[in-house]
Amino acid sequence: MALPTVLKRAVPKNVQSAVKRFLWPEYSPVPPGQKVIEFWVDVVSGCNLRCTACPVGMPEYTNSIGQKLTEMPIELFEKICLKAKADTNGNCRFGLYNWTEPTLHSKLHELIACAESHGVPCGISSNLNYDYDWSLLKPLRLWNFTITVSGFTQRTYQINHKGGRIEPVLANLIRISETLGDWECFKNIDVRYLVHKENLHEVHLFKHFCEKLGMKFSPYHAYYMPIDKMFDGLETIPPELEYIYYSPQLVQQAIGDHRSQNCFMRESQVCLDHEGNFSVCCVQSPSAPSIANYLDTPYQAMQAKRYGSELCKKCTSTGINIFATYGMQEPPEIQQSIENLLPVDLKDFR
Repeated sequence: MALPTVLKRAVPKNVQSAVKRFLWPEYSPVPPGQKVIEFWVDVVSGCNLRCTACPVGMPEYTNSIGQKLTEMPIELFEKICLKAKADTNGNCRFGLYNWTEPTLHSKLHELIACAESHGVPCGISSNLNYDYDWSLLKPLRLWNFTITVSGFTQRTYQINHKGGRIEPVLANLIRISETLGDWECFKNIDVRYLVHKENLHEVHLFKHFCEKLGMKFSPYHAYYMPIDKMFDGLETIPPELEYIYYSPQLVQQAIGDHRSQNCFMRESQVCLDHEGNFSVCCVQSPSAPSIANYLDTPYQAMQAKRYGSELCKKCTSTGINIFATYGMQEPPEIQQSIENLLPVDLKDFR
């Protein structure tokens, strides 16, 4: 639906946008084909860790505790690839992760090869606690390979990566360097260190270790999920998450009354579970009800359902979208206000 021509001429563009959002909350400002759409696809039904700040480790939100691991069939994955490519005019890429550990899929390399055969770039993320055969990746290409860590010693690592062991992580990093060091996509491996109050003293140790292996090292502010915990965090910090300094309360204090409809997680990301069902957002818990199956839903209808959801309205009205995206899409003065309140400057670790 278009705005009347008279309104277009008489009203500034920023006001026009506000009017559109008020009148038609399901309006999507980013048609497919104009920017890269990332599909975050969980190719298995669970994860091998129970991280403290992740819903997979929370009994009330988990998709893994006491559940049998299920793999996405290659046939289903291929159908999703073909539809995603058609929906976005070929302007898409896949990340085979959201709440799960993709290396647990017995045919992960075949999934990546399948996507590659259809011209859909793939990426993966791993906690490196599973003994995967990294040589299987060498014939393939990955647009990203994210490795998440949160400490260099077991005592520190286990604070956030609950249920994990640092020894296999370090051993796998060495194996990856030895096995994939001459791989053309080795430069796309990114070791992301989740910085919180209790692991500051080990950031430089991990950075030095990665430099010796020739790997990219990136510090990030740790924060907690799912979105339910973010909403709770506006009122009080959950006791089990006090070790995380980047909190909803801190961001709310920084932004004051500023609110925004900006959210790249809604505009340029689509999250699918291992059955191909889509949800509103990537920070919803894995046990949250899905909206519908992606294969059965036209792209614009899917986006309309996501944009028009009550979750999106609550998220943007409370400023949680700004918290969840680190304020990256907000005006410079808002970003600076958030940075000024943070007790840690990540630039000190780069």
